[in-house]
Amino acid sequence: MGTNRTRLPGITLRDAAPSDANAVMRLLADVNPDDPDAFEDVRPNLSLPQEGPLSHFRSLMVVAESDDGETLGVLVGGVPLWLFDHPGLDPVLAHCLAERIAVITAVAVDPQQRGRRIGAELIRHSVRRFTRAGYGLLTLNCFPALESYYLGLGFSIMDDLNVALGPLNAVGHRWGDTRVAARVLDRYTAFVDVPGLASPVAAGILPNTRFARGAYFDGEQFCA
Repeated sequence: MGTNRTRLPGITLRDAAPSDANAVMRLLADVNPDDPDAFEDVRPNLSLPQEGPLSHFRSLMVVAESDDGETLGVLVGGVPLWLFDHPGLDPVLAHCLAERIAVITAVAVDPQQRGRRIGAELIRHSVRRFTRAGYGLLTLNCFPALESYYLGLGFSIMDDLNVALGPLNAVGHRWGDTRVAARVLDRYTAFVDVPGLASPVAAGILPNTRFARGAYFDGEQFCA
């Protein structure tokens, strides 16, 4: 089980266990109160074996715990499911990208513990974990009120997530009423500004996907 003493006195971050299920679900219920089933897959996932590359294979579930055993916060992340629904990605390519692109789906902190930077520590912990596991890009849905918060944690804010598949090929994804916060995790991945696109392209996530120098989007296709 992964553990990590944070920079916050009296708080430890550790991988969530099956015994944490009730506390985790209680905290997650406050994230999206209008949709009680939004995190229904978390409880069964907590019973999965704790094995790499993350806490539960391709899922990361981490709790912030006080010295007396109280659960103060939780972070849940893993595979971006949109990869498997995108019409521009076949299943093989989607699986390859799912090993290089991660998403944080929820960060929840007990209301009485907010303001202590527990959420920020959980996010920093996830950055370290995803980086060590070989991911190149970390993403999350970002509401306008939180943009400055995530900028302060090293994320870039954009309207779309564009991912390069080749020198003149990319796919894009948009999250309805939110923007995307994304952070590069390794030396292979970089954001490239492409004329004609409102948001940059994340290039180098997969081998041979650096974007062509001088490339631009003419409204229908990429050109160089």
